[in-house]
Amino acid sequence: QASGEAARAAGSKGAASAIAGAVSGAAPALLGAVAGIVAFVACALAVAQLLSALFGFWDDAASKRGLEGLPPYITYEMVEAALECQEEYGHPAGCTIAQIIQESGQGDRMSQLAERDHNLFGMKWWSGYAGCPEVAGKANWATSEEYVPGEHTQITASFIRFTGDAECIRFRSRVFLQAERYSGNALIREAIERRDSDRMAEGLKDAGWATDSSYVESLKSIMAQWGLYRFDSMTVEDLKDASASGNAIVEAAYSQLGVPYVWGGSTPGKALDCSGLTQYCYAQAGIRISHYTGSQYEELRRIPLSEAKPGDILYRSGHVAIYIGDDRYIHEPRTGDVCRIASGIGSFSCALTAR
Repeated sequence: QASGEAARAAGSKGAASAIAGAVSGAAPALLGAVAGIVAFVACALAVAQLLSALFGFWDDAASKRGLEGLPPYITYEMVEAALECQEEYGHPAGCTIAQIIQESGQGDRMSQLAERDHNLFGMKWWSGYAGCPEVAGKANWATSEEYVPGEHTQITASFIRFTGDAECIRFRSRVFLQAERYSGNALIREAIERRDSDRMAEGLKDAGWATDSSYVESLKSIMAQWGLYRFDSMTVEDLKDASASGNAIVEAAYSQLGVPYVWGGSTPGKALDCSGLTQYCYAQAGIRISHYTGSQYEELRRIPLSEAKPGDILYRSGHVAIYIGDDRYIHEPRTGDVCRIASGIGSFSCALTAR
């Protein structure tokens, strides 16, 4: 019996030793697997953070890019914010952008007040603004005021510092223009109702925004020079779809290749003249323009041929065409001909764009 118990004890010890040996042998492999999993997770997190940082950088860079046909310091972010405020508060976006150019533009860049403190409109400080989320504080700057027409007085004043450009634009609509002197002004109320940038410029001056006696004329001149009136009828979605619009216009032009030229024609797939073609193509991008060449010349913004982008209209007296890139265009040439592709845009005098 004793020997049997000894045998069982010996067997138990052997089994225990075997298990211990197996565990001891498996431990390095198990630890290695755990370490591998931890390393993989850490690597995945690092990659995710890197991608997030890269996409964040690209998003930020995209928001800071300039827009075709505007001063280089007017960014996509600014125009987007102006359109958002137009949709929410009714303040015409064309006048908003014109004010930025008037108040902050200095050649190809903005003033130090705008660049450093993001104050794009020269808005002065009041202690009641301190709690606004867009406001970062105040700063003193030298400025010029025209209290008497033709006489400019140099003063030092406190101006609002903002957390960013878009925040400044939102503050202008959300807070500054809600003051009774502006919100109750008859001209501004009319501008909001009609979405009219000219009337907005007149209302701002009438309500006391600026002391400059030529402020209204300056704003209107800027809006005409840079084609800013087009933003009064634009939405944020229109801005985002700008490049898509160019593609839609070009695709529509391709779809009409071979359609006979008929003077006054406006029936896609059957009969078109040159302006009927351009009118149809723009309609496919959601842009309404008149049928006739002269009307399109007046309705759209004129730019040099060197700045034409696919989807823009090429113009010369009595004829228009759709630019498709690489010095080529699609047009309805003349009676007896059909819609076709041609090259050499130098025969046109300028380009017309809705951008």
